[in-house]
Amino acid sequence: MQGNLLADFYSHPPFRQDVNAGWMILSDFVAAFVFAWFYLAVAGSFAPGVPGGATMGFYTGVLVIFPAAILMHLMFQGIPYYLSWIWIFYGIVWYVCAGAIAGAINKR
Repeated sequence: MQGNLLADFYSHPPFRQDVNAGWMILSDFVAAFVFAWFYLAVAGSFAPGVPGGATMGFYTGVLVIFPAAILMHLMFQGIPYYLSWIWIFYGIVWYVCAGAIAGAINKR
């Protein structure tokens, strides 16, 4: 998604062009670890299995992505408003999928 469909957005300032892809991959693993840790901490608040995990993922996506993406637009010159909304929708879908996977794996 980011490297193919949105590559044109990232090919000019304010985005850096010298970022090592290894750091991005590492950050994905760290994000997945933090998400799994958080899921296990709050899993009792949601239904078991895939539906509960997906619900938790939706709430987490809205909680994390919505303010972060809007603030990126407001704080940094050159980030278009519509890109913030693309990040929001993409991020929520990512969190719903991650929650569904966590719910499927979690055996209470």
